[in-house]
Amino acid sequence: MDADRLIERLGELPSLPAVYHRVREAIETPDGSLETVAGLIESDPSMSTRVLRVANSPLYGLATEVDDIRRALTLIGTTATHHLVLSTTLLTVFRDLPLGAVSMRSFWEHGLACGVAARLIARQGGQANPEHAYLAGLLHDIGRLPLYILEPLDMSSALQAHRERQGHLHDLEQQYLGIDHTELGAILLAHWQLPEVFRSAVSDHHAPWRASRSSPETAVVHVADLIVNSLRLGTSGTRWVPVLDDGAWHLTGLDIERLPTILEATITATRDVISAFMEA
Repeated sequence: MDADRLIERLGELPSLPAVYHRVREAIETPDGSLETVAGLIESDPSMSTRVLRVANSPLYGLATEVDDIRRALTLIGTTATHHLVLSTTLLTVFRDLPLGAVSMRSFWEHGLACGVAARLIARQGGQANPEHAYLAGLLHDIGRLPLYILEPLDMSSALQAHRERQGHLHDLEQQYLGIDHTELGAILLAHWQLPEVFRSAVSDHHAPWRASRSSPETAVVHVADLIVNSLRLGTSGTRWVPVLDDGAWHLTGLDIERLPTILEATITATRDVISAFMEA
């Protein structure tokens, strides 16, 4: 498989809708207002419903339930608003596409669980931005979507080899497709013009020692991915629990005594967040 040709075919993937781009532009505009952002979200009933459901979920832990978009956005902040809108957009755009050996629901359950775990680790460890950690966790395996969608036969061969214990799936992706999901995912995020913090977490979560120490989000996602795989919360295809990188663990700032709490909270919060995102 020619990796360059696969990269060129990224344009065949479904586009992110205009409402997402308008929301992002309104958030990033210096004189943009919360009223404008709220109005854009409310213009899409499906997005509005999901944003409220997730804002009221344990992910954000609001003291009281809110039923108004403007109030919800005020409480969670603009950064979380962007990440929540992008999450909702991705789970809508890439919801019903056939993935063959891996269900789309299981794929997103894994991503959401990793986002939840990453946010919990960031909050407890105090080194990474919790909102960035959440989105980086959600996106960490996003590069597998184009592999499944654009090259299903070669990806099926890589999956079969992985199931026969011939190697780690990301190594087999490189063997069968000429590129793995971490590299392709970072390229896709660059195509979507997402910041380097997310591209780094996606490209290096299996090799966190390559990431800059100034980006602890990569270390957090590495640990979160290990936790979620060990708990078997969804799957993007892999059946093995990654090996923990000691340097990444220390970079998270997380005390080992807090790990049982993180595990329990990940299970509970993931269940509620999945329900909030995926209810019809």
